[in-house]
Amino acid sequence: MNDDLRTPQRHAWIHRLPFFYGWVIVFLGAFSMFSTTPGQSDSFGIFFNFFVDEFGWSRTYVSSLYAAATLSSGVLMFFVGRLVDRFGSRTMAIASAATLGIACMLLSFVVSPAMLFSGFFLARLTGKGSLDLSTKTLAPNWFLTRRALAIMLVGLGGTLGGMIFPLLNTILIQSFGWRVAYRLLAGGLWLLYIPVAFAFMINRPEDAGLHPHGQAVEMAEKGEPGRALDEPEFRQSQAIRTSAFWILTYVVFQSSLVGTGVILHFVSILETSGYSMTFAAAIMGVKPLVGMITTVLAGLILDRVGKYRVVLAMTCFMQVLAFSMLAFLRHPAMAYAYAILGGMAGGIAIICIGVLKPNLFGRRYLGGILGVTAVLNVIGSAIGPIIFGAAYDMLGGYTEIILLSSAMPLLAGILSLFIRRPQMAR
Repeated sequence: MNDDLRTPQRHAWIHRLPFFYGWVIVFLGAFSMFSTTPGQSDSFGIFFNFFVDEFGWSRTYVSSLYAAATLSSGVLMFFVGRLVDRFGSRTMAIASAATLGIACMLLSFVVSPAMLFSGFFLARLTGKGSLDLSTKTLAPNWFLTRRALAIMLVGLGGTLGGMIFPLLNTILIQSFGWRVAYRLLAGGLWLLYIPVAFAFMINRPEDAGLHPHGQAVEMAEKGEPGRALDEPEFRQSQAIRTSAFWILTYVVFQSSLVGTGVILHFVSILETSGYSMTFAAAIMGVKPLVGMITTVLAGLILDRVGKYRVVLAMTCFMQVLAFSMLAFLRHPAMAYAYAILGGMAGGIAIICIGVLKPNLFGRRYLGGILGVTAVLNVIGSAIGPIIFGAAYDMLGGYTEIILLSSAMPLLAGILSLFIRRPQMAR
């Protein structure tokens, strides 16, 4: 049957485009990742000191609220992944963005710990959780070939968010105050992101009567133009029984734990070494800028090179070196070295993990599989800040906790070398 006959009328115009619609989806994915940033630690790191200073709460207390909210939202990711598989990325992304806007508005009116917890919870559930998770299923569903490139381009949205929002938040706070800054972020989500996603986002190419990028070519090469590719279709329950899944999940977990702990306290880490909030914000912008450049190069190269597990291990070892620079910070150049190494490692790791998951486990139940990883991801981001906050309150600095935490990416790098293609249990 002709694809056009199976295409809903509202998507028929897509077949008249002179290019593959998946590239529009890539742009929307990048825009979605950019829009998660108000709920990410990159953004909270700039607001964090205002919660401490205005209300007179200790860093450990605010970190505990953040951790509890993150942990509470994180356990729901197990179910959110299944909701993405059931209702699709489009519906979940729109609902998540609407809720993230509500979270930003709530944070702008904070007067009590309960309100701060509620704002943290909704922001982490959506920005760190469901909107991020919904977005990560888009490129793998639309692309078989050039998957690394597509995932790279989507990831650039998050990288740009991490690069722009620290400075944007600083400008908004200095110009209007931190409460109005949060209201402006809410308005951006409601008035910009949601209408665009509603109008143009499509869950899967099959929903528009299309094949994933590269499927027709690969089927023709096999001499079976009428048959779908034989992709793995691991269910959530099957994937969690494999060692490859848990190694990848640990890589994400440790990166979230240590990375979030550092990012949320980054202004304080640099202040203890004698640097200003403005310098800290600039360094926070350098890291995603480097990550963006590295991600672009990796996306162009990795589709041809492969060896994702080896490259992933290398990124973990780069993280160890980056944190060592931060632990022994004695000169501005070391702060830049941290940002450069950390940005490179993060940019490449996102692509490696983004490609390995669908390659190893397939597209069909990817939302549920990513949901389990997201639970550990969010739990890591909950534990990290409170550990770093408690270390500062007890020791008056961060050197010891940064060095101790560096053992986690070291182990992740070693384990990555042992990733193997899993066999589906029958």
